[in-house]
Amino acid sequence: MVTILIDKAVADLGKDMYERVAQARQDVRHFYLEDMNIEPCHACRGCEEKTYGRCVIRDDADLILPCLARSKTIVVITPIVFGGYSFQVKRALDKFPLLLDRHYYTRSGELTAGKPSGIKYYAIGVHDSLKEEEIHVFRNLILETLKITAWGGRSIVMPYEADDYEKLVREVRMP
Repeated sequence: MVTILIDKAVADLGKDMYERVAQARQDVRHFYLEDMNIEPCHACRGCEEKTYGRCVIRDDADLILPCLARSKTIVVITPIVFGGYSFQVKRALDKFPLLLDRHYYTRSGELTAGKPSGIKYYAIGVHDSLKEEEIHVFRNLILETLKITAWGGRSIVMPYEADDYEKLVREVRMP
């Protein structure tokens, strides 16, 4: 399964990704985050203590998480904001720990936790004009996510890497 999370500021690119992947695959889900009510994580630890593995805050993340749990490929399309995700995407991604293994492991000298290996995580960061430092921070954010989760994948910064985007569409289309 492929799950695509799309920020409203990049909805056209998200729609393009979804339509092109859906032509080749039946197991594609996409979520326009501006149409959803996802509350921020309050770090209440309720998912660890009260409702183990489930957020105590009932919101539209309940619709996304089952798809993410079944996905072999996760694509996030976001504007780059101060070197990171948009606030809408960040709120959705703050729920990712609910999908991860509760146990921590050491891989390559780093403390990691993760869903079973074989997951591909791609983050497409879109911008009009950014300083090189912000792009560098975004790339490092994605690299750190990949290390912590032990997932495969990469970041793509648009519009600079249009060829990489085309390659990614072809890769994700493959079942």
